[in-house]
Amino acid sequence: MIAYWAVPYLLVAAPPVIVLLSVLIGGCTMTRSASDPAHQTSLHADADGRSGRELIGELDRREEHDELRRIQEAQR
Repeated sequence: MIAYWAVPYLLVAAPPVIVLLSVLIGGCTMTRSASDPAHQTSLHADADGRSGRELIGELDRREEHDELRRIQEAQR
């Protein structure tokens, strides 16, 4: 049995629901531009990638920072 009393409400609600769904689906499927540097993957093998010395320096700096933090916690 079809509820005929619901047909007017469905006719009023259908256009906004269709627009909302199309905006949501369109936003989810939209691709980002390749020129956006914030969303570009960075590979160390790239010409503008970080060199090995910079990476080793960063690892050393982090290790020193962790060691200093351990020493400070041991003194407390």
